Amino acid sequence: MVTRPYRENVLETEPHRPLPPEIYRRRRALAIGVAALVAAIVVTIAVLVFNGGASADQKKAGSSQPDKPNTAQGPLAPTPTPDVKSPVVPPAQQAPPPTPTPTAAVQPPPVLKEGDDCPDSTLAVKGITNEPRYTIGDQPKFTMVVTNIGLVGCQRDVGAAVLSAYVYTLDNKRLWSNLDCAPSNETLVKTFNPGEQVTTEVTWTGMGSAPQCPLPRQPIGPGTYNLVVQLGNLRSATVPFILAEASANAPAPPAAAPPPEASPAPAG
Repeated sequence: MVTRPYRENVLETEPHRPLPPEIYRRRRALAIGVAALVAAIVVTIAVLVFNGGASADQKKAGSSQPDKPNTAQGPLAPTPTPDVKSPVVPPAQQAPPPTPTPTAAVQPPPVLKEGDDCPDSTLAVKGITNEPRYTIGDQPKFTMVVTNIGLVGCQRDVGAAVLSAYVYTLDNKRLWSNLDCAPSNETLVKTFNPGEQVTTEVTWTGMGSAPQCPLPRQPIGPGTYNLVVQLGNLRSATVPFILAEASANAPAPPAAAPPPEASPAPAG
């Protein structure tokens, strides 16, 4: 058995004496300083870790942003610029050749010999009224004029069978013709020198008519009408004239027998 020296036993059994207050103050200050240092180190490490993670996220977001489509909405969202494509121009050798524009063939004027029949292109017809205005009861006189407008003398039938006068309304409704009630088989072949004219006069009684002169014939009322002269298929320009109501104060015209409806000056 090992026994401790008496001195140790004496020391262990000696009561502990309190330390001086300065020792306690130093211990507390040292403990507080160590705690503050540890806390500062922990905070610093936490800040570094947080900043490092945020920077990594920003870099990652920045590197992946160009690959994502722009889905931002609102007034501050950037507007994508549309791609502008240049038109594709085919090479010159591949362009289709220009197509010529068709033009109507111009018919040359007929070559006439002296004494040939006058074609329509060498004649002009027109109508003339002896007055621009008539009253109901008047008997207008119409003159039919045929002119050779060609450069060579020629001949043409201008008889009553083929030369006629017509009265139309302004909307082209046929009212009268001198051949309706006085048809004729007359043939009158006329030789025209260049610029020469042939005139024929007819009288209109103011009554309406139709082919083959059906009865009863109705008088034409007041209004504005057109005179047209026709030679075969050749027609004149329209010549307007007025047929007005008779004035109440105007003296009555003397009674006169109407002219016979026969050529050369038939009336209708």
